Amino acid sequence: MDDKKVKILLGKRIKQLRQSFNFTQFVLGEKIDINQRQVAQIESGNSFPSLSTLVKLAKVYNCEIKDLFNYNHLEEEKTIKENIKNIISNLDKKDTQLLYAIAKVIREK
Repeated sequence: MDDKKVKILLGKRIKQLRQSFNFTQFVLGEKIDINQRQVAQIESGNSFPSLSTLVKLAKVYNCEIKDLFNYNHLEEEKTIKENIKNIISNLDKKDTQLLYAIAKVIREK
């Protein structure tokens, strides 16, 4: 994975976490001692946070630094669907039926 993709995915992850905490970019910036513009640059993938900023982010989000790099859920839809197919192909009958019941409930929403 190239540097630009890492910056973009990390930025999306930081934005997703910020929004889940209902923080504005300004509020997050205050909590981690950077300005709103720097937060925006990080979230857009145009800037990579320093190690000290990553440490502060992990503290604010009550997670480990490695969790900031957990952006598998941000993968492309096509990749996600392929991964689901691979998981399903390895399930036994009971788990397949359970997954089918769950999928039906989700679809009905």
